[in-house]
Amino acid sequence: MKNFSNKYIFLYISALVILIAVVLSVVSIGLKPLREANVQAEKCQQILYAAGYHDVDRKQSVVLFSKVAEKMQGADNQEVYRIRCADGVDGYAFSLEGKGLWGPIWGYAVTNIDGTILKGVAFDHKSETPGLGAKITEEDFLNSFKGKCLYDKDGRFVSVRVLKPGTSNDVDAENRVDAISGATLTSKGVDNMLMEGLQNIKK
Repeated sequence: MKNFSNKYIFLYISALVILIAVVLSVVSIGLKPLREANVQAEKCQQILYAAGYHDVDRKQSVVLFSKVAEKMQGADNQEVYRIRCADGVDGYAFSLEGKGLWGPIWGYAVTNIDGTILKGVAFDHKSETPGLGAKITEEDFLNSFKGKCLYDKDGRFVSVRVLKPGTSNDVDAENRVDAISGATLTSKGVDNMLMEGLQNIKK
């Protein structure tokens, strides 16, 4: 059996590592346009969902989005779009970013053209607990935001609060939705995300 010197083994391993790194870099660069296209399609799909388009697949979402949405100049570098909703009424879509229990959460909220009523929302997450915090993506939770008011009866911006049933009785029903049972921190994250992300409506 042939013995190899330490120098030969070192050079061989180094060459192999460099070759693998080059191959991975080429593959990554080659797949970058596809990844970016998928990210764009997912974003379009989320905004459309919040605007009431619930049966649009990813391939169709980019084409439809280009027809019904127009990017606006948002405050504080926030993504804002004017969008024709599924019911034929114009509104605005605002990007949202927040923090859940285990990682980032994000989404979009669509308001009416006056910025006073939520027409719909779409949320997503990176690593929330299945059956608990991950429920922020489920239809029942998302539907609970539809038609909620962003201003109270005195005309003050209050967002839409995500609160445990029976708490904060000073918040009217039209300004709140029920938090997810067993997912207190994720619900709080959604609550903060909406409050911070929709502040720019006033601007």
